[in-house]
Amino acid sequence: MAYEASPSEEEQFVKLTPVIDDVFRLVLPPRAFVNAYLVGDVLVDAGLGMQAGGIIKALGGRTVATHAITHAHGDHVGGSRRVCDTLGVPASCGAGDAAAVRAGKFRWKPVEVARELHEGDELGPGFVVLDVPGHSPGHIALWRERDRTLVCGDVFLNLNFYTTRAGLNEPPALFTVDMARNRESARRLAELEPQLVLFGHGKPLRDAAKLQAFAQSLPRA
Repeated sequence: MAYEASPSEEEQFVKLTPVIDDVFRLVLPPRAFVNAYLVGDVLVDAGLGMQAGGIIKALGGRTVATHAITHAHGDHVGGSRRVCDTLGVPASCGAGDAAAVRAGKFRWKPVEVARELHEGDELGPGFVVLDVPGHSPGHIALWRERDRTLVCGDVFLNLNFYTTRAGLNEPPALFTVDMARNRESARRLAELEPQLVLFGHGKPLRDAAKLQAFAQSLPRA
């Protein structure tokens, strides 16, 4: 039987780890499988519902002004309602996923979306929104040109979703609405030549050439 951490254990194990300057990674248990990020004063994603308490505890007294959701899947938005209610912050997400987030479409608690994000919108310290649909209809990424930092959500994974073995992967087809569009989004992001890539699942990557080679290897429609 797979081990499932209790809520108290979730809170104990979540840590806020610096990545670069004003960007921090929250590695969420069990098995360090899901990531959330603090980007300046923006909390990006909130894991599963059971992980919200650990996120809140790990943030401590840090200033959080808003919560951004990369896409409407339960392992990214499941904790959003509790995070927003506890911290008293508004939520934002890609316009194409807003209805699902508000409805609690896949059994998460419904989240009021105060801001629907579109390509080119500014968010946090120097980041802009990129529309990268495929894994979900309204999936977004965050891109900062000045230091070439990319928060890519689940357009790429840096582990195998089923085994958790490290390495670049596509998101599972089972949970992806349009694999061909996601591959287009992956190639678009790789062409930016990011120097730091932050994933929804897996460790950060500092190898633009490796990302680009992987993206170019993906099947084309």
